[in-house]
Amino acid sequence: MTDLHIRKLCNALIPNATPSRLVPGVAVDAARRVSSKAGGLWVGGRVEITPDGLSFAANGLNKAFHTGLQPVHIPMAAIRKTWREFGWVTGIVAVEHDEGTFRFRCFGAGKVAAALEKHIAGRQER
Repeated sequence: MTDLHIRKLCNALIPNATPSRLVPGVAVDAARRVSSKAGGLWVGGRVEITPDGLSFAANGLNKAFHTGLQPVHIPMAAIRKTWREFGWVTGIVAVEHDEGTFRFRCFGAGKVAAALEKHIAGRQER
């Protein structure tokens, strides 16, 4: 089993993210268009990956500009596989788990996906 502990600033794709009343109308319209194309809104925060699982929490600015954002926690036992996807400037890490696929973008996405996949493979060998 690998010693896994990753903390990264990132943007996570949150399907039910909704702009708050603080956001001007023009920006809300743009957010709706982006959300319908991307399947959600990219929300800034921090991801932490440990042997217990993957957690994401939005940063203060995004908490203020979105309503109802909840932290995400995916237990490691529920994670099936992970891979890197293309993204402009930062790559995207896709994490397939029992409830669907969670995506986040960060610098070093390839290394993050590889470390998580190595941990998953080690868990499955036991």
